[in-house]
Amino acid sequence: MTKEEHGLFFDAVQRLGLPNEVKQAAVALYLDFKSRPIGEYNADHKNLDIFLIASVSLAAKAIGDVRTDHEFESRMFVSREKLIDAEERIIRSFGVQDSIIPIPDLVSQLTKRHIESMAEGFAERELVSMVEKEELVQRSYDYLDSAVEKGLNPKMSYRGRAAGVMLRAVRDLGLQISETEIARAAGFDKRSMEINKDVIDDLLKDSMT
Repeated sequence: MTKEEHGLFFDAVQRLGLPNEVKQAAVALYLDFKSRPIGEYNADHKNLDIFLIASVSLAAKAIGDVRTDHEFESRMFVSREKLIDAEERIIRSFGVQDSIIPIPDLVSQLTKRHIESMAEGFAERELVSMVEKEELVQRSYDYLDSAVEKGLNPKMSYRGRAAGVMLRAVRDLGLQISETEIARAAGFDKRSMEINKDVIDDLLKDSMT
C-alpha cells in the first residue's frame, strides 16, 4: 500500500473509533479488491477515498462492529449514495475469482450487521425501545433465514435483503416505523424499496406471521 492509502485508513479508523482488527480486515478487503479486474476502476486514484471508506464500512460490519451509515456520512464526509455504490462494486468484484471469504457467507454477515445497524439507528431516534429493537432484529433474522432457504437470489444486495426482511418484521410487530424510514436507513429510494419488498414478500408469502 502507498503512504497515502495508509494515511487514509488511519484517519478513518481514528475518526470512527474503530478497533485495529477492523483496520486490518479493511486493508485486506481493499487490497483484494484492487487486485481484481474491476479494481482497475480505481487505478487513477480519483476514487481512492470512497473505496477505502467502503472497505472500512464492509469490514466493520463483517467483524461485528456495527456502525450506522450516518456515522460514515458525518465523520468521513461522504455521501450515502457514493458509499453504497462503492460497497456494491467491491462485493461484485468477488465474483471475478475466489474471494478471501465465500461471497454467500460475506453477504449473510453483512445483511445481519446492517439489520443491527438499522435497528440501532431507529433506537437512537427513539422510534423503538431497546426491547423492541431486540425483537425487531431477531424477527428480521428469522425472516432472512427463511427467505434464503426458499431460494433468495444470491445476487440481491445485502442492503436490499436487510430492508425487505426488516419491513416485513416491522409490520408483523406493529412498530411505528414507516417504509420511508426503512428505505432511508437501508440507503434506498422509494422505487428500489418497493422492488426489494416485493421480492421478500413473494418468498415469505406462506410464512406464519
